[in-house]
Amino acid sequence: LTLVNDWNVAEVEQYAKLVDIGKPDFIEIKGVTYCGTNDASSLTIKSVPYHNEVRAFGEKLCSLKEEYGLACEHEHSLSILLARKDRFYKEGSWHTWIDYDKFQRLVKSGERFGAEDYMVETPSWAVWDAKEKGFDPAETRFRKVRNHPGKSPPAQPKEPVSA
Repeated sequence: LTLVNDWNVAEVEQYAKLVDIGKPDFIEIKGVTYCGTNDASSLTIKSVPYHNEVRAFGEKLCSLKEEYGLACEHEHSLSILLARKDRFYKEGSWHTWIDYDKFQRLVKSGERFGAEDYMVETPSWAVWDAKEKGFDPAETRFRKVRNHPGKSPPAQPKEPVSA
């Protein structure tokens, strides 16, 4: 479900009705990605919701559909994951990640299987409200230095003084 400001962010009740029809295991909600101005789209940067707005939409949807919980978030991607509590919240923790090796073995076996057969516990850094906001602490995060016209450049570190 992709949220677009002034298009569908206010329609949470209608999306709750769609959830009733489909009864999905997971609902991924993300903010639209703005890719620049062009003749094929009327989207602007103002069309992109902030992460807190995506979170608020998910919270409201969960309040309307109590069988779902706020499982994961990734702030940088403007995305959150809702999951069915009855299937994916086990022994006090979310199990929304995939054991891909096990999944492949199950596929090759030809036997019937479900998500519960290859799900694994969600890492603590990816769960809803984790201080890492979905960023894997084992990964290196790079922040681009932006030099915008009309703004002074960032201060450069001083060279060490030699003795």
